[in-house]
Amino acid sequence: MNNKREDTISDEAVFEVLGQKLKLKKDELLEGIGPSDIVSFVQTEAFKIMSQSPHLSQTQVAVLVAMKFAGEKLALEKEYRENIYQLRTSAIDALQFIEDVSPMNR
Repeated sequence: MNNKREDTISDEAVFEVLGQKLKLKKDELLEGIGPSDIVSFVQTEAFKIMSQSPHLSQTQVAVLVAMKFAGEKLALEKEYRENIYQLRTSAIDALQFIEDVSPMNR
């Protein structure tokens, strides 16, 4: 499994991930993160799984990496929704408190 990158003449780069060659646009950023950062992150996670379970095929490792990332994404989304709910509840409570103690309402 190589983290080999071959620059092409165009604005794309070729990466090898779990035995698969992929062309990714060099300037395509996701929240400020470039393709090489993403490839390195995936490779790191794949290496961890392969070192723990060397009998797995690259396809199985790829599916496990995808499932791990999907689980983490879903957990973050849930945490985000819960945090927004708590923030909204706190803001409503604070507004109610201000209205209760405000001299204008007395």
